Amino acid sequence: MQKKRQCICYGIGSAILFGVSGILASFVFRNKSISPEWLVGIRMFFGGIILLTLLAIRGYNIFTLFKHRNDVILLISFGILGVFLAQSSFFMSVYYGDAATATVLQSLGPTIIVLLISFKHRVLPSRIEYITISLALIGVFLLVTNGSLTHLNVDGQAIIWGIISAFGVAGYTLIPRPLLKNNNALIVVAWGLFIGGVVENSIHPIWIIPINMNEDSILLIIFITLGGTLLAYALYIASLSALPPTVASLLGTVEPLTATTLSVTLLQLRLEAFQFVGILLILSTVLLISLPVKQLNKIKKHPLN
Repeated sequence: MQKKRQCICYGIGSAILFGVSGILASFVFRNKSISPEWLVGIRMFFGGIILLTLLAIRGYNIFTLFKHRNDVILLISFGILGVFLAQSSFFMSVYYGDAATATVLQSLGPTIIVLLISFKHRVLPSRIEYITISLALIGVFLLVTNGSLTHLNVDGQAIIWGIISAFGVAGYTLIPRPLLKNNNALIVVAWGLFIGGVVENSIHPIWIIPINMNEDSILLIIFITLGGTLLAYALYIASLSALPPTVASLLGTVEPLTATTLSVTLLQLRLEAFQFVGILLILSTVLLISLPVKQLNKIKKHPLN
């Protein structure tokens, strides 16, 4: 019980850090020379290296994950389909839209998790799962259109990247779970960050420094790398060691609440009434989904033929 409570605190802490990180990225992107790809490459690459170095100094065998071929495949998948996919698409959504919209769209991750679990075990979605899917679709519609059939209140690219980031959330929630059974969570997340950083840098090298970098941008990037990436991911992955993936995602609703509150108060983001309703509908799906996954776990021994 004590470990579970500790993991719940880890999940909440990581969600707050992720939410703050998105807000700080919005400030960074005001310098038009700083691209989201470059920022993501910096935060993942250096976040992974720093964490791996700290673990090695403390005496951990950081190469223990490379003893088995299946673990290596899972680790690379986690780095690319989890960390890289979630972070690159999330910051692209922030860049083209805003942190609040990006985090809310990313909150569709738990819905995607349920669909993936249903597909894997060949179990038809339950009635409540169909309801959550419908609420998610309606919520996204209201968020991006404010109820209008002819006008988008959110940039189309921000919508697409935000939805893609939700698939990344599903990836970094489900993929590393087998690794966490026999390996240190911090080692797993460190390699995930490093691998994701290497992939991003092969596309957008970090050594091509943006012009007009100022002290404020550098300080924000340092916090985004250390607090909003390294510490946030470490806390999130650590929370998975004692919590089901959907419970961890449930705690993640703190992230869009944090991002929305700060966007409205600090960035003067203006949200219309129907957009607020859409946000509430999307977040409500996370609450509803926690029960169906328990049911799925009970019946996955009897999949459909």
